[in-house]
Amino acid sequence: MAKSLALTIFLAVVIAGVGHIYLGYKKRGIIILIARIAIWLAVFWFIPFPLSWVIGPLLGGGFWIWQIIDAVRLYNKMKSRLDEQTSLRETS
Repeated sequence: MAKSLALTIFLAVVIAGVGHIYLGYKKRGIIILIARIAIWLAVFWFIPFPLSWVIGPLLGGGFWIWQIIDAVRLYNKMKSRLDEQTSLRETS
């Protein structure tokens, strides 16, 4: 079944890891989801208040952007494999 890039990005933006789960990378998506929650909890539990409002968005935001880029990269990898299989079938 073909997956949608727009839906992949939307899901990754709304909840970290869900874009990966949508693409079929369930284990990776769950790990990303748990890591995202752990980053935020660790920042707010272990970093003093004023500093946590700076470090939290930097760490959490950086991780969030990375996982969106990773979901798009995996989508493109998946799509190129499907395109390759389709072209092989057509030439046979």
